Amino acid sequence: MTKVSLIIPAYNEENTIRKVLDTAKKVRILDEIIVINDGSTDKTEDVARENNVKIISHKTNLGKGSAIISGIENSSGDILVFIDADLENISPRKITALIHPILNDEADFTKARFTRARGRVTEIAVKPLLRVILPQINIAQPLSGQFATKREFLESISINRKWGVDIQLLFQAIKKGLRIKEVDIGKLIHKKQPIENLIIMSEQVIKTILEETGIITKKFKLVAFDLDKTLIMDSSIEIIAKKLGFEDELKSLRKDYSDGKIKDYEITANLAGHFKGKYPEQIYEICKTIRVSRHAKKVIERLKRRQYKVVIISVAYSPVVEFFAKEFGIDEFACPELVVKNGRFTGEVDIDMRFNNQCCDHSICKKEKLDEISSKYGIRLEECIAIGDGQSDKCMFQAAGLSISKGKKLNTDLCIKNLAEVLVVVD
Repeated sequence: MTKVSLIIPAYNEENTIRKVLDTAKKVRILDEIIVINDGSTDKTEDVARENNVKIISHKTNLGKGSAIISGIENSSGDILVFIDADLENISPRKITALIHPILNDEADFTKARFTRARGRVTEIAVKPLLRVILPQINIAQPLSGQFATKREFLESISINRKWGVDIQLLFQAIKKGLRIKEVDIGKLIHKKQPIENLIIMSEQVIKTILEETGIITKKFKLVAFDLDKTLIMDSSIEIIAKKLGFEDELKSLRKDYSDGKIKDYEITANLAGHFKGKYPEQIYEICKTIRVSRHAKKVIERLKRRQYKVVIISVAYSPVVEFFAKEFGIDEFACPELVVKNGRFTGEVDIDMRFNNQCCDHSICKKEKLDEISSKYGIRLEECIAIGDGQSDKCMFQAAGLSISKGKKLNTDLCIKNLAEVLVVVD
C-alpha cells in the first residue's frame, strides 16, 4: 500500500504552524506528519510538540533545502508532500489536491498553482528570466513551496540546500522527464518577507536557474586557503618568535633545513617547546598584531554566500589557525596541534606522521588533509580550489582541481596578486 508523508519545513512560525498542523490532521490519506524545525528561535517547536507530530530539529537555521533533505531522510512515505508553515488559509482540500494526481498515476510531480497578493521574487525576477531563457516553460508558480512527488525521484538527485531549492526541483523534474502537473488550489496567504530576505532569495534563485540551464557552471565546491602570507600578510611563526624571543633558533633551524640536515617537521617539533606553559590566550594576543591580507574577510564572506565550503589548511600551529579561523568565520581547518594540559601548552605538538616522504616532509601533508576534508563533505578533489603561497602548499596544489598561488609564480594553474581576484576565478 502506498504511504504518504507530509513534511512541513518551519523557521520561526509560532503564529501559523498550529493552524497548519490542525488542518493537516484532517487529511485522512496522510500516514505521517513531520515538522522540520530549522533552527527556530521562537516557540515553533513547542507549538508543534503540542500537536503530537514527529519533529526533527536543526540546531541552527540551515535553509529550506536542508529542511527538505531532513524531511526526506526522516520520513517513510512513498509519496512526499511539502507545504510551508506560514500558510494562513491552508485547508485539507488544498493538501489533498497535491496528492491525488500522484496516487491516481496522473502525475509524478505536482506543484501548487494559486493566487496571492504578493510574490515579488516570482513576478519581478523569476518569470521575466524564464520568459527570456526558457519560454517553453509555462509554470504559474515556479517557486511554490507546496509540492508533492515520489521518494525515488528526490533520492536520485542532489538537492540545493538554500532558497534555490524549489526552482531546482522543478528543473530536475523536467530534466528527468517526470509528468508534471500544476494543481490550482485557489488563494494562499503567506506572511510578508522583509526586503533583505527577498534580495538574498532572488540572488540564490537566479543563480540556481542559471546553473540548472547551464548558462553558468559551478565546477568547484570547496576552497582551501593556506594561512601564512595568504590570508594573513606575514609569517606567523616569525612574529611569534620575535615576541617570545626565539628568533635566532628559528633562523638556525631554517638554515639546517636548507642545508638538508633536518626535515621540515623537525622545525615544527623543536619550536613547539617555546610554547610550554603558555595559555592559548597569550598566543591569541600576539595574533591580534598580525596583519590580515587585504580583502581576505570580504572574499571569504562572498565565497560562503555563494555556497562554497571554505577551509584553512596550514602548517602554522593550532592556536594561530584557530584564532584566524574564528576571525574569518571558518569552522573547518587542519594544522599541527599543540598539546594542551590543564589549560596550558605542554611544549609538545601532535604531528601527523602519515605523510608520504616522497610527497613532502611537513608536519601535515596538505594533500591528505584536503582529501580528508573534501571526502567528509562528499566533494571530489577535482572540485576543490587550493590557494597558497609556497612550498608547503605543493601537495595541496597538485591534488586540487585548480591551484592558485598568491604573490609569486609557482607551479600552479594561476597566479594572483590580490585575493579579490579569487572571486572572478571561482565562477
